[in-house]
Amino acid sequence: MGGFNPPVPQQDNNTEIRVAVLLSLLLQVVILITGRMRKRSSSPLIRFAIWSSYLLADWVADLALGLLLNNMGNIGGNSSQSQHASGLSRGPAAAPDSSSPVIFAFWTPFLLVHLGGQDSLTALSIQDNDLWLRSLIGLLFQLFSTCVIFFCSLKGNPMIAATVLVFVVGIIKYGERIYSLYSGSVDAILAEIIRDPDPGPNYAKFMNLYRAKENAGLPVELVVQNPPRGRARSYGYTSRRELEKNCSLEAQAYMLFCMFRQLCFDVTPSYKELMKSQAYFVGYTNVAAPVSPEMAFEVIELELNFMYDTVHTKEPITHTKAGCVLRFVGSTCLVSALLIFFFHPKGGITRVDVAITYLLLLGGMALDAAALAMLVFSNRTVVFMEENKRLAWLARAVRSLRPRQQRWREDTSQLNLIGYCLGNPGASRDHRFCSTWRVVRTLAMVARKLHISDTFHGVLFIRRVPLSSTDLQCFVFDGLKARAIKAIEELDIVHKRISYPGEGVLEMFEELIMKSLTHGCSEAADAEEDEAINNNNNNNRKAEYKFAVLRRSLERRGFDQSLLMWHIATDLCCHPIAPTAPTMLANRFRLIAETLSGYMLYLLIKQPKILLGSAGIGLKRYQDTCAEAKRFFQSEAAWDPVHSDARRMLLSVDTTREPSELKGSQCKSVLFDAVILAKVLRDIGHGGSQTLMWEVVSKVWVQMLTYAAGKCKGSTHVQQLSRGGELITMVWFLMAHMGLSDDVYKSDLDLDKEVLPKLIVHH
Repeated sequence: MGGFNPPVPQQDNNTEIRVAVLLSLLLQVVILITGRMRKRSSSPLIRFAIWSSYLLADWVADLALGLLLNNMGNIGGNSSQSQHASGLSRGPAAAPDSSSPVIFAFWTPFLLVHLGGQDSLTALSIQDNDLWLRSLIGLLFQLFSTCVIFFCSLKGNPMIAATVLVFVVGIIKYGERIYSLYSGSVDAILAEIIRDPDPGPNYAKFMNLYRAKENAGLPVELVVQNPPRGRARSYGYTSRRELEKNCSLEAQAYMLFCMFRQLCFDVTPSYKELMKSQAYFVGYTNVAAPVSPEMAFEVIELELNFMYDTVHTKEPITHTKAGCVLRFVGSTCLVSALLIFFFHPKGGITRVDVAITYLLLLGGMALDAAALAMLVFSNRTVVFMEENKRLAWLARAVRSLRPRQQRWREDTSQLNLIGYCLGNPGASRDHRFCSTWRVVRTLAMVARKLHISDTFHGVLFIRRVPLSSTDLQCFVFDGLKARAIKAIEELDIVHKRISYPGEGVLEMFEELIMKSLTHGCSEAADAEEDEAINNNNNNNRKAEYKFAVLRRSLERRGFDQSLLMWHIATDLCCHPIAPTAPTMLANRFRLIAETLSGYMLYLLIKQPKILLGSAGIGLKRYQDTCAEAKRFFQSEAAWDPVHSDARRMLLSVDTTREPSELKGSQCKSVLFDAVILAKVLRDIGHGGSQTLMWEVVSKVWVQMLTYAAGKCKGSTHVQQLSRGGELITMVWFLMAHMGLSDDVYKSDLDLDKEVLPKLIVHH
């Protein structure tokens, strides 16, 4: 074989090629390890490691290919170099500078293998999947470069067979990556999940037949029937019994995922699919008992895990028959190449190059073995084994051997406005390296000068609270189940929609709240409040006024405005209320309210796309509120307050007049509007009990969470899966399964439009 004539040899340093090849292998190992961590952590350091490794991996592999292309003259060689190359297989003596580059031709297809990526990570975001065509074009260019190097080295390459084998592995790996990118793109998923076209009843045929019967003088009647709800719900419960029969939790989750994955791309499920899901998660009377909150959230986590694997990994190809065959062929080729190199004489190859070659071969086999292990222990493989009765025992064995792994980040990110304004991380988290708050402010000033304030604040002021420390999931599930059961019992889908955050909570507790406010103990400024509203010693009118304050904070405010007000008010309610002491139930509600309060503020500032797209006005209102709070804390005292002092100082401000009367509409701050709200909530704790106050606050926050989750599009939620997932995404998917989100609300409305036309001829 003659091969191509190589260009003029270049005097590149061979060390650069060796370092680039080894670095490319190292980055593949890092991607394999960290690729599965991105859905379990939102840590900036881990995200940076994944992001940098993913981008550097392709860049380093391309760099190594470029260096090899520039060094083709040394790889192909002239006649004198060919003599040395002959010594590669026979003679023990060969000049390292002329013979070692020949092994570079064998390394070239390994770079193609590395460009194929790892099973655990194919796309950083969903948008990367939509650019699959660009990756295909990149494959063609890189394949051309690899072929050029290969054919230029034919004259002196004694390991052509091994090179071809690794070349096949590289094509398979890169092909798997491109197919996975295509399968995870929006167009491909929609083409798979959208049902077959439904032309509906033949309108022209029915009308022509009806007119013909009528013209013939026959007594004919056109009847349009709606499918009864009861029959559909019975179908749902029957399907649930079939779903639970001899099915593991993974299998149940996969079946539900196949029905509801279309929601992630803004396609509504059918009514029958909704009935199946409602029967599973909600249950109804004695027909079927609902699942527990822990089990419900575990099923949701499994479904989102399937969704993540679909759009961010090689799952679309690895779990197919073709994928298994390709995996077997690739592993076989690597083992064969290793055996060929092992038995090949090493004369003329330096020890360093021999070691690097073994690293590439063994490293590739180790990566394949690790990918195979992850494939065998994956949830989708367990479901497949259970579907085959002959492999059911293997599924049980895999489940018993599989280590317990965290599927998603089991915590919520928290941000506290008052703690941030004080500049004291001690209000939010314990930092040993910050002895005083002055150090923090100095660091904040440096970060502002370097334009990295967001990163600094994210590391310093955002803390993470484990969900296991609260029964938040149970609290949310119970509230959603109650709403779903009410909608099912009343057969009134209007009850499923929430027109504003907190709707229904105040009405539920109105009698108890009014009673507490009427008999409540006033704070220091209450006497002036009575004078301001001309309500001397009239507790009933006073209670009505304060209840109106609660209602206005939810009904007549924008979502971001209500969120900020209730966040500050929740923080101020944590200030001790004398003389009553909180009960265990009150502490439970308080912990839930504090967790959701900090989490929702974090979403508003750090993930504004999830919260109804209120990125602009929400951030502006937050900045104005922070500016007013900082000015207040700096002007009220010569010393620096801690968090408890800040609460006391805010509650002591005279709030007899509305802040908007003095500030106008230019300033968007809601600081003292929140103080007024906090005083009303604290009056509930004074007049009744702190349990009632915290129960109201916690349920308002749950309503805010579910309101925001239901309004956000599924395509926005699914984008968060690559960032460790969010609690609000799991709540949204749970609401969709219960028929409470806006997406399935539209599907439910379409029930009345699914008609069965009939022609009845009366004799």
